[in-house]
Amino acid sequence: MKVFPIKTRIIIPEDNILNVLLDAIQSAGLELLENDILTIAETPLGTTEGRVVKLSDVKVSDEAARIGEKYTLLPEVAELILQEADEILGGIPHVVLTIKNNTLMANAGVDKSNVPPGYASLLPLDSRSSADRIRSEIKRRTGKNVGVMVIDSRTQPLRLGNIGMALGVAGFRPVADDRGRKDLFGNELRITRRAIADNLASACTAVMGESDESVPAALIRDAPVEFVNQSFDSSEMWISPTECMYMAIFEQWRRGNTS
Repeated sequence: MKVFPIKTRIIIPEDNILNVLLDAIQSAGLELLENDILTIAETPLGTTEGRVVKLSDVKVSDEAARIGEKYTLLPEVAELILQEADEILGGIPHVVLTIKNNTLMANAGVDKSNVPPGYASLLPLDSRSSADRIRSEIKRRTGKNVGVMVIDSRTQPLRLGNIGMALGVAGFRPVADDRGRKDLFGNELRITRRAIADNLASACTAVMGESDESVPAALIRDAPVEFVNQSFDSSEMWISPTECMYMAIFEQWRRGNTS
């Protein structure tokens, strides 16, 4: 498998992101091949979908002011987090742990990096739909069947640094279910499912970076995936809190300390 970084100019709201990416792919001496996977970071995609907010336009509620003070956040950012999050679980200075779209994430995806000063970016409204739309447009314009993935970064409990996370996938299955298969010694696997899309997202994050690299996309070639004519959102990559080892244990701990 190969992962190629796709470097572009700064992407602005008026851009057609696919035009920018196809030009950048060509400038890199590459071309889209059948069964490639085009991976796009959520912030540049959201920028072209109207998901960048001017903070001075945000009306701050009393609850947002309280959260901002408690977790050392700009009150306008706290307000956006309140609007975007499905649930707020707690936080530490500068970060609120939230659930959004069945996924644990920091600040419900509200981010002040890679946008102009005084602005914040929000997650795309529907990453699955965006991935599907871009995949269909690539097919129309190039004749190639490719996978498309919209990604973000996340942290793992007790691990330093960010890894990749898929928000929306089109053209390949994001999770491989190994339950019922045998291991090397004939033991049946009972719970193992492989996060194919998230693992690929991490590989892309390694070459894309998150600061001033200006690499908002990556091209994956010869990925070990099952290509399908379908698209998927976070519900296809979700495990319920009662089945999640971290969430179930934390809930048990919380109840034990509040009883």
